[in-house]
Amino acid sequence: MEISRRKFMLGAGAVLSAPAFASGDNALGMPTSGGVKRFEFGEDGTFTFLMIADWHRRTGKSNTAREIAVFRKAVARFKPALVVFGGDNVSGGTGCSKRGVFEKLMEPVMAEFKATGTSLCVAFGNHDSEQPESDKAFVSRQEQYDWYKASLGSLFVDHDVPELTGVGTGVVPVFARGAAKPSFKIFVADSGDCPKRDANGRLVRNLGYDNPHADQIAWYLRESADGVPHIWIQHIIVPDANCHGLFLPAKDGEGQKNFLMPDGSKQRMKLAPGVAGACREVTCPVGWNTYRDAEHTVDSMTLYDAWRKSGCMKGAFFGHDHTNTFDGMDKNGIRLGMTKSINCGGSYGDGDPGLRVFRIRTFGSFESWTETEVTLR
Repeated sequence: MEISRRKFMLGAGAVLSAPAFASGDNALGMPTSGGVKRFEFGEDGTFTFLMIADWHRRTGKSNTAREIAVFRKAVARFKPALVVFGGDNVSGGTGCSKRGVFEKLMEPVMAEFKATGTSLCVAFGNHDSEQPESDKAFVSRQEQYDWYKASLGSLFVDHDVPELTGVGTGVVPVFARGAAKPSFKIFVADSGDCPKRDANGRLVRNLGYDNPHADQIAWYLRESADGVPHIWIQHIIVPDANCHGLFLPAKDGEGQKNFLMPDGSKQRMKLAPGVAGACREVTCPVGWNTYRDAEHTVDSMTLYDAWRKSGCMKGAFFGHDHTNTFDGMDKNGIRLGMTKSINCGGSYGDGDPGLRVFRIRTFGSFESWTETEVTLR
């Protein structure tokens, strides 16, 4: 299976508003003796990074100049030490993950990272690789990951734990200056594409989307057991966002319809008071049956259950739903947020491409907000 189902043996409060100024300009990303980048908080005690999701680079349709202008302005304004790609970096199903095509689409983007000296960490979405593993005309997830690594050299953050399901699940630690142990962690996960493929290796789309598997959850529980505050980033949203207080039942004409509920029903919902951002489309999570099956749980514990168990989880952020920007704390104290698509030509959107900014502080809190082409002018 192309998604590389590599198996591992199983054995706070946050500020939602955006500040009016940029800080964290002195945050460091330095190579260690082993060649792996070490990230440190700046002299002002902050670390800034960007999440870019759903770039959907696509031959003949990507509006490269506008999209790169958004990226360039955000990097100039916020001076991030790191950018995390949140998946659907290319529109693989349109042939844009073909050999020779994928590289040409991503080279202009990589040139911006090189020009600014910005580090990149890559996660994948459901559209990055949609072809059968046997079709060697296409660049697999692993080959894409390796290409980014070769293209950027020391600017690439090689976070992948190769034993885990998928490609690109790992953790990026952030240290106080000179400290031996991290003060914060950024978990980045491969949430897959669709949960099953047919005998010919093609995705079975009527089964819905995938999500992290049991080995990834078990690994997370071990990695988070040290109590270090952290956030989690993946492409496909978890269904828990629909039913723990971020949304309330809505009347006809309000909100969005067809929110998937735990009992299998679909309901019209609207954002609850106090939730920042907007919900312009129904969430498109993994289906509840897949999410709660044995392949996606540990002792019946879902990914969301694992976040609650950790006790030091500060928030989870997703791409996938291109026009949603909502961001809020649910009734269980889990902050869940969406990252708007930066694409403005190769896929759907609202005409105002954007990204998400994070500013982490050494004592474990963080600020996060959306910036768009309009706000970056």
